[in-house]
This record gives sequence, structure tokens and C-alpha cells, in this order.
Amino acid sequence: MKFKMNNSVYEIKEVSQEELNELIIDEGDGYYYGQTRFRLQTILIDESLSIERKRKTLIHELTHVYIREYMTTRDIELNEEILCDIHANSHDIIHDIITNYFTNI
Repeated sequence: MKFKMNNSVYEIKEVSQEELNELIIDEGDGYYYGQTRFRLQTILIDESLSIERKRKTLIHELTHVYIREYMTTRDIELNEEILCDIHANSHDIIHDIITNYFTNI
């Protein structure tokens, strides 16, 4: 599914864990629920997750996209007030994308 955020078009794709591991961003435990690939404007979600875990993972990844698309800098020190502002300002945008995605899968 494709969606727009701040006039940038992104795509959400469900892929296998093997495909996610081929695109490792950083070293970790070797398991990813999802990844946002900004250069490709794509969000990848592990297709084997439960619906609830997919929903939480997609919210997480969409928050990355929101921060990248709407915040002027990533070099800020996050505190509780900033995090609450991000959540309040992004809620409707992210909620609409989530609703549309899970209605159409």
C-alpha cells in the first residue's frame, strides 16, 4: 500500500524475515519486526507477525517517517514534552494510515 506524508510517497510492504535480514541497518539481535528504508521510501514489515504486532510495528515505523518528514532537525535532545508533542501532532496522520492499511489487507 502506498501513502503520502508531507507530499512524499512511501510504500508499505510485508516481507519475510529473511528479506529483512538481507537489509540489516545495524548490528543487533538479528531479528527485526520492521524497517524503514528512507532512500527507497519504503516500510518493510515482517509478514509472519500477528496482526497486533504488525499494527504496533507499523505505528513505530510510521513515527520514524513522521519525524523525518516533519521535524526540521534530528539533532535535538528528546524530552517528555517533545515526545508528547510528536505523538499529539502525528496521531491523526498515523492513525489514518493504519486504519487504511488494515482495512485493505
